[in-house]
Amino acid sequence: MTWLRDVDRWFIEEVLPHRVAFRKHAARLVAAADAEDVVQEAYARAIEASHHREIDNPRAFVLTIIRNLAFERHRRASVVRFEHLADMEAMDFADGAPDQFAVVSGQLELSRLMELMKTLPPQARTVVQLRRIEGMLPKDIAVRLGLSVSTVEKHLAKGLAILAFALQEAPAHAKGPTISSLWQRRRQQGN
Repeated sequence: MTWLRDVDRWFIEEVLPHRVAFRKHAARLVAAADAEDVVQEAYARAIEASHHREIDNPRAFVLTIIRNLAFERHRRASVVRFEHLADMEAMDFADGAPDQFAVVSGQLELSRLMELMKTLPPQARTVVQLRRIEGMLPKDIAVRLGLSVSTVEKHLAKGLAILAFALQEAPAHAKGPTISSLWQRRRQQGN
């Protein structure tokens, strides 16, 4: 066997005797169908090692290569391939915008709310509009209306409570008593 290189002799004497242990180790780390491929790749990398004679424990060296190859396979498997990205771009995804029913329903609810706001007491209506529609802070509303912050907060709470009650209790497009009078009646019943 004069045609064998030094690395070939090293491989035959130091690495191949542990092939059963290498396959078992690979089978624990990757799917059984991939275990032999991992071992063969580990052999190729071991033979390519330029410092093969300096390796004190060739068995541990190859086991480490197998472990690293298995981790590399797992890492590659968890990364989306570019081909898959192209396929994903070609797919039609559902539009995130609200559907026609949601838009119409929201418009109806908003118009109902605007109608209900007209029935609020004037001071509460102004405070709710400034706070909830225009986004003003209570202290700015207080300055603008010449009220205390506490009074603004009370008008806001009263207006929002009346609107919440009206949206829950009063049927849409109801004829009859105003929401404010319904609210007053409910408050009197609670006392």
